[in-house]
Amino acid sequence: MPYDLAHDCSEIGTSRALTRVGIVVQRLTIGQFSDSAVLHAIRHLQLDQREGLELVATRVPSSPGQFTALRDGEIDIAITSPDNVLLYATTDQQPLGERLNVRMLRSIDRGLGLALFSRPEFSSVTDLRETNVGVDVVRSGFALLLFRMLERGGVSRDQATFVELGATPKRLVAMEDNQASATILNAESRVAAQESGMREWLTSADISDNYLGTVLAVGAGFDPDLAQTFVAIWTAATEWLIDSPEDEVCSVLAAANEHLGTPGYVALLRDPRFGLLLDPAVHAADLHELCRIRQESDAYAPTPEAVAALAHS
Repeated sequence: MPYDLAHDCSEIGTSRALTRVGIVVQRLTIGQFSDSAVLHAIRHLQLDQREGLELVATRVPSSPGQFTALRDGEIDIAITSPDNVLLYATTDQQPLGERLNVRMLRSIDRGLGLALFSRPEFSSVTDLRETNVGVDVVRSGFALLLFRMLERGGVSRDQATFVELGATPKRLVAMEDNQASATILNAESRVAAQESGMREWLTSADISDNYLGTVLAVGAGFDPDLAQTFVAIWTAATEWLIDSPEDEVCSVLAAANEHLGTPGYVALLRDPRFGLLLDPAVHAADLHELCRIRQESDAYAPTPEAVAALAHS
């Protein structure tokens, strides 16, 4: 049904209120690294339409690119690592060089199978010494987790060369093209790596029992009522993905993205170690766990006070 552009209202960031036959529609642009099953479930269940929302998903090239877009109003919501929020919200010692006023709306998952993968010709983690290992950026949370995985496998940070390759899908392509010997992957990129014969060595569960992988993040000025609505429909879609029959979920996700509509991917969504979280809270204990990983990697970690300010129930 076409928009009545004559009634187009004022913009707030990239959000735009439009009318569709008298119904106000709020457009939200969501920046993501990997394709979100929850967004597809929201659309399938028409939860966005019921709340007068139009959700536009866009891929971001890297975590600095994502937070630049969030800062500049090019996206309204970021699907991102909570470690990124800890970094960009609490210090200017990061790629953008300025502290951002951002906050977390909701927890999403426990990493969707974050794991160290290598090309198939490597027979052990120690074989990755003196090779190029792909990361998003070397100071990102996923990179720090990767460092800990490599160390657990017997490879110290000075024994490999880390190449910044951008977001997770890009890193998989780079590994397939032999531009990297290994990287850290999750979500549909993990499933694709398994299907293409890449070798999996360690997962986030080998490093942490409560690794928080992904959250929804927004600028501090994001409308509180809109935030409450968005969190509510996200929770409803999450419940549907977890509780509905597997074949139904596979069918819906496959119609949106063939790589998501597999039993393996749906099992990943439901895995208690890695999967989706019904609890929307961003717990301080989970954020402190990310800080622990940062400290063990000799990287910047925010103060307990800064962590407490970002956590919420």
